[in-house]
Amino acid sequence: MQKKFHFTNAKLKSIPPHDKNSPSTELELTDDSDVVGLKLLVGKSGNKRFLLRYTFQGRKRSIAIGRFGDIDVTTARKVAKKYKGLLAEGIDPKEERDSFKGKPTVAEFFRNTYFPIIKLKKKSFIKDHQRFKKFIEPRLGHIRYEDLKPIDVLHLQQYIANPDSMNRKYAPATNNRVIAILKTMGKFAMNLGVVEANAASSISLLKENNIRERFLNIEESKRVIQAALSFHNPYIGSAIALLYICGNRRGEIFGLKWKNLDTEQKTIFVETSKSGEPFTIYLSEMAYNIICRLEPVAGNPYIFVGKKEGKPLNDVRFAYRQILEAAGIDNIDQLCLHSARHSVASNLIASGYSQIHVKQQLAHKSINSSERYIKYSPESARKISQGYSDILSDSE
Repeated sequence: MQKKFHFTNAKLKSIPPHDKNSPSTELELTDDSDVVGLKLLVGKSGNKRFLLRYTFQGRKRSIAIGRFGDIDVTTARKVAKKYKGLLAEGIDPKEERDSFKGKPTVAEFFRNTYFPIIKLKKKSFIKDHQRFKKFIEPRLGHIRYEDLKPIDVLHLQQYIANPDSMNRKYAPATNNRVIAILKTMGKFAMNLGVVEANAASSISLLKENNIRERFLNIEESKRVIQAALSFHNPYIGSAIALLYICGNRRGEIFGLKWKNLDTEQKTIFVETSKSGEPFTIYLSEMAYNIICRLEPVAGNPYIFVGKKEGKPLNDVRFAYRQILEAAGIDNIDQLCLHSARHSVASNLIASGYSQIHVKQQLAHKSINSSERYIKYSPESARKISQGYSDILSDSE
């Protein structure tokens, strides 16, 4: 194998583990670029790590940069150039780094301090971990948190928004969720005295233009419910029908359990919600009868059973598409399961119900959340206008 070549992510990824029979613990490869001394060490287990070899005051030294996979080639070269800049100033980068051991990098603060806290407080902590590992850590993880600047966060935002740099196009909503992590983490770090300023606070979020505006009116919703109840899998069909009747979130409906069904009061208790607080669904006759038509499955506590033993429904996107097609719904690519919740809210408003009613039906903590789903139809606007005119006419 050629031991000196121009490093690229693709080339480094294709390098096999070091020969187990070799007397050396690791295979050392050299980057043939303007960053002299940048190395990649490949272990017998396949582990790959970047290293910078340099000479300081006549002594040969080396300093670890990071694991390949946690950081990419571009980041490794950037860190190596930063170390070489210190050398040019007569500073040993290893001694400089060791003097900062008590000051965490962005990655160290996230993993050792921030993440353990949000695991206890935030239900979607897994998604935050995935976003940090995928988007933030490769670009900013190596930076000392106190050295993180707004321009670094802005460059990350631009990097995610660039399809060429990410090899795919990410929606503004995804980009905003990533920056939101840095904003929240920055506040937390300031409260702990780790940083003096929140580097992400001045970065404006992108305008989210990927919000699905499509929802189904009353007649379309009726057709979907009928098609769902005729679906060959009664558990999938009933669950989708209930989404269009109750307006609850997918996870709340799919996670319903038989033990929480009160047949006398015709209510069902939801153990967990997006807000983390339980609540009760007051079932209409239609919703109650849909649940009662199902048979409990031995060993599975859930009403809407999935393919895996003892588990609820999970991915029903293909079945949902079939049901929409059977109902004769057009533009189905503009619809997702959450569109059912949107449709219930919009149709309640169009039928004359208030935002307070929507808040109660959808189990929102704040009425502001209810307003996000309300799309006034021409019919509702006309009804409001005519209704007020009628009031004025009756008062004459």
